[in-house]
Amino acid sequence: MLKVTILGSGGAIPRTCRELVSALIEVDRYRILIDPSEGVTRRLEAIGVSALRLTHVMVTHLHADHVNGLPGLLATMLMLSRVTPLTIIGPVGISDLVPASVNSSFKVNLIELKPTDKVTLIDAADNVELRYVTTRHTIQNNSYLVTLKRPVGRFNPVKARELGVPVAYWRRIQMGETVKLPDGRVIEPSMIMDDIGAKSLSVAYTGDTAPSGSLVDLARGSTILIHDSSYLPSDVNEARSRGHSTCVDAALDAREAGVGLLVLTHISYRYGCEYHWDFLKCAASIFPRTLVASDGLVISV
Repeated sequence: MLKVTILGSGGAIPRTCRELVSALIEVDRYRILIDPSEGVTRRLEAIGVSALRLTHVMVTHLHADHVNGLPGLLATMLMLSRVTPLTIIGPVGISDLVPASVNSSFKVNLIELKPTDKVTLIDAADNVELRYVTTRHTIQNNSYLVTLKRPVGRFNPVKARELGVPVAYWRRIQMGETVKLPDGRVIEPSMIMDDIGAKSLSVAYTGDTAPSGSLVDLARGSTILIHDSSYLPSDVNEARSRGHSTCVDAALDAREAGVGLLVLTHISYRYGCEYHWDFLKCAASIFPRTLVASDGLVISV
């Protein structure tokens, strides 16, 4: 299962109805916090997730509203006597926000990502893969993709035995891989699997970005796309000058990428919660499978 919790859906300045932007992705045995904004430790506690349970912290960029909660989060881990390793991923410069004293208590695996316009693998372990690409903002912004590889359907051992497929190949076929047997035969998953479906679940998270072809490449076919939607179309000129997207931009990216669900987030302070439906109508007219993020929104697939 893959679970996304929106911890904050606002942009730059918090409001009573929208905390600063942040999200938690729970997938397999990983708990991945994206954009540790101010107050995020308290918001994690509110949903019953201790800072000690986080396995990864991923930062899209170094603007204050996306990263100011990191020092406090690490201090909380120290005070709670964390001993398990933590992976912190971010753009060049993220290391400056991680005190050296942290490593005296627990190991920090710090990964600084250089700018790239090509979708790039960061890490792969178990059935989870992390990728990124740099998108269009006023400073380096990394958009991320978290992918859970899963069996493509229900494995039918009777079919496998009838075809004479050695057991050593069963797991690879179950995970969607086409294999070549020692006798030269090629076995595709559809020849053995029942109830064939998607072989992965994935979440793309944009951070702050203007429309970007590299973002579409990253998000292509993803289950969920969580997209910067700072502005309504009437403020498109400001969106462009500040390196952000409108709800129209987000919907067009979602449609081009062929995603399963679009979630609009990073709503500008200027729009109160009464603008919820304006954002929804704007994007849904282009991409019907759209939600407007609200703090505490949970999506499980």
